Amino acid sequence: MNRRHLVRWLALAAFALSLVLTPSPRGLQLGSEAQAGGLDLDFRAFYDPNRATEERTLSKPYQSLMSELSLAMGSRMVGPAGSLGALGFEAAYELSFVGTNSKASYWQDAASAPNAQVSTSQLRVRKGLPYGLQLGANLTHLNDSNMWAIGTELNVSLIDGFANIPNLAVRSSINVVLGNADLGMLIVGADVVLSKSFGIAGILALQPWAAYSFAFTHVSTHQIDVYPTASSIQPDLMLLKQINNTSHRAAFGLRVVVTRISLGFEFLRSFTDDLNVMTLKLGVDF
Repeated sequence: MNRRHLVRWLALAAFALSLVLTPSPRGLQLGSEAQAGGLDLDFRAFYDPNRATEERTLSKPYQSLMSELSLAMGSRMVGPAGSLGALGFEAAYELSFVGTNSKASYWQDAASAPNAQVSTSQLRVRKGLPYGLQLGANLTHLNDSNMWAIGTELNVSLIDGFANIPNLAVRSSINVVLGNADLGMLIVGADVVLSKSFGIAGILALQPWAAYSFAFTHVSTHQIDVYPTASSIQPDLMLLKQINNTSHRAAFGLRVVVTRISLGFEFLRSFTDDLNVMTLKLGVDF
């Protein structure tokens, strides 16, 4: 990758970061539209005036909502396992469709326009390093919301480039969710990927893969002021407990490479949430 390409991608990343840091409007009344996007979350939906302040903390619906949000905002495309090479560089756009339990009370109460299938857009770059290492970064946006995620990943190819042996790699990733003033979410992932590359007529390569994916999510919120009625002068205080959640997933995918252009598809199944994620990818290799 030459200096001109690097400058272009740094400029794109700076523009995207400026969008992340743009504040979103917030409402003051309980039950009002707190933010502009239909999928922006208002945690005052979990307010219960009949419980003591210190007990207005943890609920199963709240845990379920955070688990599904983690599925939507975490890292994508775990494969293939083959390395990019010490000089390799990849830039890609990924579009994901994530299933949700949109009819559940936690979505109906916390979001103004929940959907059975939400979508995310992700810009992702990866740089190959010596010894089968790859370092990457991504910027993810939950469409129809003000929520974004910034992440980084490290991929280690343990077995790579043998003619009769599948490639094997492990990946670790960290994503931080931004865009909701009340929410703090950290998503840590670990993946094990098995793949193989098949060349066809020296023109293109088919790279199928299968993977196990594990995610750990830490969720915290600030103390939230709730005005139960329009005439309330003093706010009632609500504090939601921190959540530490784990999720187990399986992924199957295929990448097609023609010269410098790559197309990819991945199907991911979350056994913890009983939900699916489908991802399309368009990439360019330098």
